[in-house]
Amino acid sequence: MGDLEFWFIARITGLTAFAVLSLSVLSGEALRTSVLDFLAKNRAIRKLHDFTTPLWLPLALTHVIALLLDKTARITPLDVFWPFLTDYGQLAIGLGTISFDIILVVTVTSWIRRYMNNTLWTWIHRTSYIGFVALFFHAALSGTDFDAPLVSALAWSTAAGLAILGLSRIVWGRLPA
Repeated sequence: MGDLEFWFIARITGLTAFAVLSLSVLSGEALRTSVLDFLAKNRAIRKLHDFTTPLWLPLALTHVIALLLDKTARITPLDVFWPFLTDYGQLAIGLGTISFDIILVVTVTSWIRRYMNNTLWTWIHRTSYIGFVALFFHAALSGTDFDAPLVSALAWSTAAGLAILGLSRIVWGRLPA
């Protein structure tokens, strides 16, 4: 395979991982509010959240591996875990690294949650919002896909949905899980 194929694989898996993580974060936030009760009960939203959460990992790994194999991207294994080291697009790629690192920690700690203090796990889990914001700006700054009206509309709709859910949680409070 050549660099063009790796670039296409990176774009496809990056956008798909963004979509899956968007569903995961939105459904996770929706679990704590009653805003989406007209669509589904918490049990259905919980199933969506639990289903989408692990799906991002193979997509993100494929995204990263394709970029590592793409000679044009000039991404090194160190860039995957340590942000802002690249010689170009430092902010955009660094935000992708931060997002990957945070969401990886959130996912792994969710798998071992039963062995953790619940308060610690909750605070680690809340960093997923920071990870999502980093992912959003990584996607917006690092490629041309956000110039496409459909991609842009979906991404900004997700951001608006999270803002609405967050504000509703602030205004009406938290519902029991």
